[in-house]
Amino acid sequence: MPATSNRWLLLLALTGCGRFADDLFCESEGCDWKAGEWSRVAALANPGPPPPDPSNEYLGNSAAEALGQAFFFDKAFSGVPTEKDAINRASPPARTPKCQPLAISCATCHELARAGVDTTSVPGHVSVGAGWTDVNALAVVNSAYRPVVFWNGRADSLWALNVVVGESPTTLNGNRLRTAHQIADRYARFYDDVFKERFGPLDIAAINKLPANGKPTVPAYDNLICDDKVMDRCRPHCDDNPDDDKDMIPCDERPEPAWEVEQKKPKAMVTRILVNWAKAIAAYEYRLNSSESAFDRFVVEGPGSGVISASAQRGARLFVGKAGCVDCHFGPQFTDDQFHNIGVPQAGVTVPLLADCPMGNADCDCSPSGSRCAPWGAYDGLRRLRSKANRWLRTGEWSGQPADLSRDSYIQRPLTDDLKGAWRTPSLRNVALTAPYMHDGRYATLEDVIWHYNTGGQSAGGEVVNPAGVAAQIKPLMLTDGEVADLVAFLETLTDKALPRMVAPEGVGLPTGIGGAPGECTTGTGGAGGATGMGGSTAGTGGAGGAGGVGGAGGMAGMAGQGASPP
Repeated sequence: MPATSNRWLLLLALTGCGRFADDLFCESEGCDWKAGEWSRVAALANPGPPPPDPSNEYLGNSAAEALGQAFFFDKAFSGVPTEKDAINRASPPARTPKCQPLAISCATCHELARAGVDTTSVPGHVSVGAGWTDVNALAVVNSAYRPVVFWNGRADSLWALNVVVGESPTTLNGNRLRTAHQIADRYARFYDDVFKERFGPLDIAAINKLPANGKPTVPAYDNLICDDKVMDRCRPHCDDNPDDDKDMIPCDERPEPAWEVEQKKPKAMVTRILVNWAKAIAAYEYRLNSSESAFDRFVVEGPGSGVISASAQRGARLFVGKAGCVDCHFGPQFTDDQFHNIGVPQAGVTVPLLADCPMGNADCDCSPSGSRCAPWGAYDGLRRLRSKANRWLRTGEWSGQPADLSRDSYIQRPLTDDLKGAWRTPSLRNVALTAPYMHDGRYATLEDVIWHYNTGGQSAGGEVVNPAGVAAQIKPLMLTDGEVADLVAFLETLTDKALPRMVAPEGVGLPTGIGGAPGECTTGTGGAGGATGMGGSTAGTGGAGGAGGVGGAGGMAGMAGQGASPP
């Protein structure tokens, strides 16, 4: 070795990591950051605004956002317990006794102070509403960035998720007839402010003639017909104004606006109201974003910043290096928005196993000829996403832009066996607040999650679906206890300093009523009016109807209940 080189090495050994050594061997300030590390870490910070969603024409509409916020917190859209699980088995008791109003809202299972996850279900590994689901509720904060939603990817927009959850027998267990009545009784003016221009005024008189409760598969909805006994608007409707040139055309020959045609069909009318309800909530959720964590500030200040601890900085290097977390959790949202089988077992009450889904089971059939298999995760979800039975696609009739093909890669993705047992990669923003972790809430702490990866996906009990399809990256990481602690310290820096507040909106007059119990229950009780709002609505559909709600201050009284035969 030349003498000159020896002198340089001796100088570096004596001086340690001085400024000159940093310039030679370190990417930026201090020898801690090796070549490429800082750029990989910096790529994780400071997300921009969420991408546009042309399928929801009400994003950015402040009136829609305020109305959606009211809907998000309003418990009156929920029904009664079903005590069923995700594959229609009997479940443990739900949130309230049978026949009693659930009195839950979106906010019940999405606590914004915890980034919008479920903190109220007991025992807590999966979410509980009208029944028991098979997964825990994902964070609603930052959900506007997701191209597909649900753990298994079975919906391609936030509003589609809201439609499904609104009527799901395991979550809100509401129904579109009930939703139409609640909006007509208590939100008509606010609803028209948002939707009248495109869909015409809410036809309250027609809605009042419809049954109190009903959705597809329920006779009260399925038997709706368009005749004069049900809705006056089923007849051709004209305003014979002699000063209006259009009256030169005979009434029954005039072209009608699309919304008038839709409102003449009671099923189409109440379905439109349900979709608009869902889109208003999605417009509100689109604002629930976070981008002001300590980690984001650290990257802005640069590698010499002291905003996060030395331990957290070591954890950041592990995240993009030895631990390999960045393989799936990359970009400012810390997710590839794809699906992976990471060997998490199906475990816990109401989490279905393959044996629970035999051939011929209409609710869960994991045989080659079956059409639904909940334990298969993304394979099942993407199959349902592209199904002809899925009415809520962004390319469908209820979309604001049916020509939007932005989710086509998910629709067209081949259903390969590696999707069996795979679930969506969640964002890690605010992850310290969003326990429990994994799709079935298998792990209670971040340390538990890292243990899973550090042991190469070693199962702590339960059935691993498709073990042959577990991702190649799931192998022992050989992290020390100190490195695990550093990773946790880094993940804790991803918590936003200003999460959205858990508050009802101002100026809409949020009602506090919970209505009555639909379905097989015998009576209903009206809800109380909001502070500035409208009276509570009824909901008794079996036997005698419930009493009308009390009007809010300055509001109007609720409509009295009407008895009906159980569906």
